[in-house]
Amino acid sequence: MTAPIHEFDVPRTAAEWFAARLGPRREELAAAFTAWLDAHPRHRHEYAACELTWRMAANAPVPRDSSGVAPPLHRRPSLARVAMAALAASLAAIAIGTWVFRGSAPPLVYRTGPGEQRMVQLADGSQVTINTRSLLEVRIDRRHRDLRLVTGEAFFNVVKDPARPFIVATDIGSARAVGTRFNVLVESGRVEVSTEEGKVLVQPPNETSGGVLATAGTRATLARGMRQAAIDRADLNRIDNWRARRIEFDRVPLSEVLAEFSRYTVLPIRAATPAVGQVSVSAVLKVGDIDALKATLNAAFGLEMVPQANEWLVTRR
Repeated sequence: MTAPIHEFDVPRTAAEWFAARLGPRREELAAAFTAWLDAHPRHRHEYAACELTWRMAANAPVPRDSSGVAPPLHRRPSLARVAMAALAASLAAIAIGTWVFRGSAPPLVYRTGPGEQRMVQLADGSQVTINTRSLLEVRIDRRHRDLRLVTGEAFFNVVKDPARPFIVATDIGSARAVGTRFNVLVESGRVEVSTEEGKVLVQPPNETSGGVLATAGTRATLARGMRQAAIDRADLNRIDNWRARRIEFDRVPLSEVLAEFSRYTVLPIRAATPAVGQVSVSAVLKVGDIDALKATLNAAFGLEMVPQANEWLVTRR
């Protein structure tokens, strides 16, 4: 019968797992090892580095007797072999620590296509909901929580950790929080940070002091070249809507409706003329639902969508 695993018997790091698997095979640890590998993407890299270091150590000079002859492998002291394994694993752990925790590790990258949304659980327990057409890079370690929203939009539900500020950087500015809920939108040369709960510090690029504090219910907007973000009321209803995969418009010009809707479609949609673009629209639509948009425009406004080579045009019937 397989012996039970006690919590203190289970390795916790790559070095510990590597040393454990060099010893006698323990069937009861097989499932735990697989679970550890799958728990985080970097675990496989860390374990691979231990194996590489061990192979390098295997080529090191072997102690010889007084006659200069190395003892056969089966006669080499087991203690020496264990020490070599521990040294290799320790060196790998040090290398991995430097690689991961000094920010040189490649980031985890999350992409979404047109109409796609994705929810991600981060290593620190925080959650991110990524909206359509977005690219997010994540680096989280023992001392840092550094993210970069290259393009698009994401909502962050941040686990509180005063020792590790949660920083979302963009080309236009950055948002810095400790533990809160906020939304970041990068679009058309500007970044909008809308705070649902808590406080978020918004700063221009390369700023280490100052900045604007966006409190709950407010939005900080920073355009390229601005030295300080502008604060106004956040449109939290819009953010709740996109997270629920819907778009709501209340007496909004059709041109703005089509621009927002196009974020969720492969082909852009635009008004054929300025007059059509000024039609006032009130509607609730499911994101990316072309058929629903066609039916609404046709029935409520007498407009139709005409397919072109690389876009849709909205025209009067």
